Amino acid sequence: MTNQQKGTILTLLKADKMNRNYTNNYWFTYKDFLDPTDDFTDFQCERLTGKQAYIALIEKLLSIDGTAKIFVQVYGLEEDNIEQYICADTLIIFSKLSFYDIKQIFNEPQDIFPSDLGEEIAISQGTFFIDDNGTLIPSPKLLTDDYFTYYCWWD
Repeated sequence: MTNQQKGTILTLLKADKMNRNYTNNYWFTYKDFLDPTDDFTDFQCERLTGKQAYIALIEKLLSIDGTAKIFVQVYGLEEDNIEQYICADTLIIFSKLSFYDIKQIFNEPQDIFPSDLGEEIAISQGTFFIDDNGTLIPSPKLLTDDYFTYYCWWD
């Protein structure tokens, strides 16, 4: 994750907390969020070594649907003594594959079986993608008619 992305998400999450506004959602590409060398991000309680299993799962999906787009949805900011890091446990998937195919891919591994997997009907107006430059892009602009939208989260 770039320093611009980190600065943007920290500012947004702190402002949301201060304003008690928890209606916005923020997305990063899976590559930015699941970087196994970046301890600023925590996916399903894994800040470093555990991210590779999720990357392998995503890469399997991408080997079948090379046009798929995978995002990670942030759910919060944690502060551990002096360190700050952002947490997530949900993937947002834009794919041309059917829901059946997506379920087959994500339900295959026994060690990282998702808690829920489903079709996303609508992306809210308060959902934003944060690009490499830290710029907010309304996520509904990322949708195209030829993709299905799915979510996959771990509890």
